Amino acid sequence: MKNNKVYLPTDAIARHEDFDVWYADGETFLSIKGAWSKESDKAVIFGRMGGEMGQIKPDHKALTYYLKLERWEYVFHTLHLFKHYYVNGMKWQIDGSLTNPPFDFVNEEDSQKEVHVQVVDFKGHGPCFEVRAKDVAKLRIAVAAVIAMAIKEEYRGLSEGLKNPNASRLEKAKNWLVADKGIPYDQLPDLD
Repeated sequence: MKNNKVYLPTDAIARHEDFDVWYADGETFLSIKGAWSKESDKAVIFGRMGGEMGQIKPDHKALTYYLKLERWEYVFHTLHLFKHYYVNGMKWQIDGSLTNPPFDFVNEEDSQKEVHVQVVDFKGHGPCFEVRAKDVAKLRIAVAAVIAMAIKEEYRGLSEGLKNPNASRLEKAKNWLVADKGIPYDQLPDLD
């Protein structure tokens, strides 16, 4: 099935230029365009027919990213840079980093691995991230989340810094309400 996995270059964000995401057969899945000069720049997502279908837009502090796809909007949270991320709206917990793949997007309610990300050599494009989703309907949001993660890791942006990633929902909500908003990478506590 060609439609459940796509590929994007591992150095796409580091090059600071527009790039494409491809299906397994090499056809364009999405085109990503943006200014790429700083973390707070938004990236626009174009479908394979050329029309704008979404965007990745950081908030005013570039702490979280709003992943807008068609009429739906999700929020990408960086809990701990290079270690823990969360996609609000999909309930995906992400433990891993693009600097050290493979990793999975795990649904926090049923612990199902819904998306898998790994590095492969892809058809003359060199090393690429392979984003494979169990449900094709979730592939676009998974790609947007991977791109948001790449932007965050490229610029070493702020983290929300939840002290306990395994806390209950109530504890997470309390921590979020009273937390210091935005911890720089060099001040993050070591969770290992």
